[in-house]
Amino acid sequence: MPDLKDWLIRSFSEPQVVARELMALRLDMQTRLLAMVLVVVMTAILGTLAQMVFVVITKLDLGELTAPVAVVGLQIALILYGAVVLSFVGQRFGGQGSFADALLLITWIEFVLMVGQTIQVVLMVFFPISATIMSILLVGLMFWLMVQFTMALHGFTNPFAVAVGVLLTFIGSALVAGLVLVSTGLLQVPATV
Repeated sequence: MPDLKDWLIRSFSEPQVVARELMALRLDMQTRLLAMVLVVVMTAILGTLAQMVFVVITKLDLGELTAPVAVVGLQIALILYGAVVLSFVGQRFGGQGSFADALLLITWIEFVLMVGQTIQVVLMVFFPISATIMSILLVGLMFWLMVQFTMALHGFTNPFAVAVGVLLTFIGSALVAGLVLVSTGLLQVPATV
């Protein structure tokens, strides 16, 4: 049985080794999907808790809390999309990674970030300003893990090229998503006067 604590710690010191060990488990697709759903549900619960703590600490009225079910649906869609893009784009550049392994690695990144968010919520109670700093650190951690895991998934060796590829893919995906949301009316563009 794998030691999750050991993998979590080594995700910071030797992320590519952890990624290869995760892929070597050869989990079936049902197990990978179940892991994804479990992590997403825990993240949604944590996100709701974080909102509640933030409202209590800041005394700000943020309106209704974001529905956890909506968060779960959105995160599942984003993880599946991310796995498709990670495998597809990498293969276009000569990588050998599969969708199933990309899904597993992105789920693991989500788990690592969830642990970071748990620390963020605890710190928020005692040091509210730390929440902003921790958010920046978590974004940096996500990017770094994505680069390292992409290299392990596809067998790439140039971290700079992979970092540029990850960044450009993210920007391109955000632009496409924005166009789709605006053109379908799901996102309203504020009118200028």
